[in-house]
Amino acid sequence: MAAFSLNIQKHVESGLVTCGKFDGSHACLAAATFGGNILVHSPHRQPQIKGHDHEQSDRKLSWSGELAELQIGTEITALCTGRLNEDERDVLLIGTPTHVLAYHIEDNSDIFYKEMSDGARCITIGKLGWFPNQVAIVGGNCSVTILDSQGIEIFWTVVEGTVSSLAVFDFDGDNENELVTGTDDSEIKVYKEDNVLWDVKETAPVTTLTGLPDRRFVYSVGNGTLGVYEMAQRLWRVKSKHRVVVTRCFDVNGDGTLEVITGWNNGKVDARSPNNGEVIFKIQLSSGVAGIVEADYRRIGKPDLVVVSTSGEVRGYGAGSTMDTPEPGEAMRDLLAKKQALQMELRQRAASVPNMYHRMKLAVSLMTANGAARVALASGPGLLIHCAIVFTEGVFEGETLVIHPAKPKGELEIELRPAKNAPVDMHVKVSVGPAGADLMQVFEMTRQLPRFCMYEVIERPGHIADDLPKNGVKAEFAERPQRIALWLNQSLILPEEFEVKEDGTYNGGIELWLRGMRDDKIHCFAANAAGKVIVQTQDPTFAGDVIQSLSMYLGIRELSSEVTFPEEEKKMLDALERVKDLKEIDIRLQAEAASETTLLKSIIIRLEDARILENVDEMRKRLVQLKNVNVDLIKEHEIKMKSYRDLTANLKELNLGVQRAARLRVGNSASNTVAHCRAAIQDQNPKALILAIRHG
Repeated sequence: MAAFSLNIQKHVESGLVTCGKFDGSHACLAAATFGGNILVHSPHRQPQIKGHDHEQSDRKLSWSGELAELQIGTEITALCTGRLNEDERDVLLIGTPTHVLAYHIEDNSDIFYKEMSDGARCITIGKLGWFPNQVAIVGGNCSVTILDSQGIEIFWTVVEGTVSSLAVFDFDGDNENELVTGTDDSEIKVYKEDNVLWDVKETAPVTTLTGLPDRRFVYSVGNGTLGVYEMAQRLWRVKSKHRVVVTRCFDVNGDGTLEVITGWNNGKVDARSPNNGEVIFKIQLSSGVAGIVEADYRRIGKPDLVVVSTSGEVRGYGAGSTMDTPEPGEAMRDLLAKKQALQMELRQRAASVPNMYHRMKLAVSLMTANGAARVALASGPGLLIHCAIVFTEGVFEGETLVIHPAKPKGELEIELRPAKNAPVDMHVKVSVGPAGADLMQVFEMTRQLPRFCMYEVIERPGHIADDLPKNGVKAEFAERPQRIALWLNQSLILPEEFEVKEDGTYNGGIELWLRGMRDDKIHCFAANAAGKVIVQTQDPTFAGDVIQSLSMYLGIRELSSEVTFPEEEKKMLDALERVKDLKEIDIRLQAEAASETTLLKSIIIRLEDARILENVDEMRKRLVQLKNVNVDLIKEHEIKMKSYRDLTANLKELNLGVQRAARLRVGNSASNTVAHCRAAIQDQNPKALILAIRHG
C-alpha cells in the first residue's frame, strides 16, 4: 500500500519529473506542466511573511502554499537536479530547444543561462572519472556537451543521432564513472573521455538508461522493449505493446537488493528482479506515468519511491512496503497456460514416434543472392519442411517472421535484409515431418549473420566509375594480410573461405570487390603485404564501419588515416554556409521582433490612454494598428520557426559529418578530428574543416 498520496491538480508532461533538496535538507518535486511552466511542490515549506513574499513577487518563481510555479515561456525538453559545487543545495537544470538554464529555487535566481546550438534533449548531473567535480551533461542534436558549475563548456563530442537518454555509472569496474548515451538512432555507447569503450545497436530509439550496481544498467527502447545489460552481455529483455516512460532502481521489498522499477505510458508501474526480469510487484495508476523519483518526502531518514502520473497524482512507497499484487485473473491465465503446455507435452510423449525421425538432420547454409542475405534450409530424404519461425532483432517488423508454405517442401529459403551493418543473432525453429503427419520434429538453431552480410562478393567489374578511385580511405594497419583475411571470412558471407595467395596476382596482398545489395554501389577493399589498407567507396558510412570493425578485430587502439570524399566535403561546406546564412537571418529577425515589440507596447499604452479619456475614434485607430502589428508578429514568428528548423537540420548534418569523419580513425586521431572539425565549424572556416576531414 502507498505510504502517502496527494494530487497537485496539474497536468504533468511525460518524462519531465525530477526531485531535489533545493534548500539542502527538504526533498521537493519539480515537474514540467503545460505551456512551458515548471511546478515545484515542497511539502515541508515554512510559511513566508508577507513582506518576503512581496519581495519575491517581481521574480520568476511565485509560491502559493506548498506549490510554486516557474514560468519558462518556451518548450521544456529536459529537467534535472543535482549539485554542481560545494553548496549542499541542489540546482534545477532546465533544458529547452535552444538553451540550458541553471536555476536556484531557494534564492529564486539564475545561476547561468547557456545557449546550446544543438539543443538540450536530455540532461543529467554526475561525477565522471576524468573530471574532478560534478558536471552537467547535456545531450543534444547529434552531440554531447559537458558544462561545469559556471555553465562553461569543458567537453564536446558528436554521436550518431539525437541523444535521447544519458546515464553515469561505473561500466568497466575501475571505480570511475563512465558516460553512457542512448540515441534515437537506436545506439547505446559507453564513453571514457574521448574513447568509446563499447557500443551496441538496438532495434528502436533508446528512451531510458539507468545504472545498476555490479556494472549493470537498465535500458528501454521505443518499441516497448525493456532489458538489463551486465557490461557488454545482455542478461534479459521483455517486450510490451506499451511504451516505457521512466526506469529507476529501488529496493521496494526491503531485501537489500535493488529492483528495476519501470513506469509505463498506460499507468502501470512494476518492480522486476535485475537478474531475470521477473515481476515482483506492480501497481496501476488511473493515467500514464509521468515520472518516478526517490525522495525522503516524509522526512523519516530514508527515501521513498515517489510515482507521479500525467494527471498530477502523486504516490509514495517506502522500502519494504507491500505494493499491489497481480489480479486473480492474471494468475489464473498463467496457470491455464502452464496446464496447456503440460498437456501438450504429455500427448507428445504418449504418441508413437516413427522410426524415420531418428537421426534426422536439417541442413542449414548462408548465402547472398537476389539482393539479400539468405538462409537455406533442407530436410532429409522423405521429409518435408512444414513451418519455419525466424526471430531476429531489427530485421523484420515485430522481430519475428513465420513462413508457412501452402504445400510442405524439402527446401526453403528465408530472405533477410538487415538495415544496418551490424552482426545479427538469428534464432530459427523449423517443423519437419512427412507429408500429412500430425507429429513434427522441431529443430531449434542459432546462427549469426555477419556484420557485412548485405555486401556481395563480385568479380572485378569491367567498367569502374571514374570517381571511385578518388573516393575512399587509406590507413596503415601494419598487420599481416592473413589476419585481415580471417576478418574478411568472419565479416562477409563468402561462397568459400578466402585465402591470401603468396604468389598470386596481388603479390601476397588482398583485393576484394563488393556490391552493396541495399543500393547496388560498388566498393573495393584492398590490403598489401605491409598491412596498408585501402577502401575505395563513395559511402563514408560503409568505410567507417569497415575501419571500426577491422580495428576492433585486430585490437588496434590508435589509427590515423587519409580520407578523400569530395561529395561528403561538398555537403559539409554547403551545410556550413547555410548555417552561417541562417544565423544572420536569425539576428535580423530578433532585431525586427524587438522593434515590433517596442511598437506594440507603445500602441497598448496609447490605447489605454484613449480608453481612459473615452476617445472612441482614437481607440478604434489604435486597435487597427494593434491588429496589424499582431499579424506582422505572427508572420515573423512563422519565419523564425522555419529558420530554426532549417538551422537545426543543418547543424545535425554537420555533426553527423563530423561523426563519419571521426569513425575513419581510432583513438586520439578520432578525438583530434572531432576537436578540429568543431573548431572549424565554430570559426566558420571551410578550409580548416576540409583539412580536418581529410587528415584528422
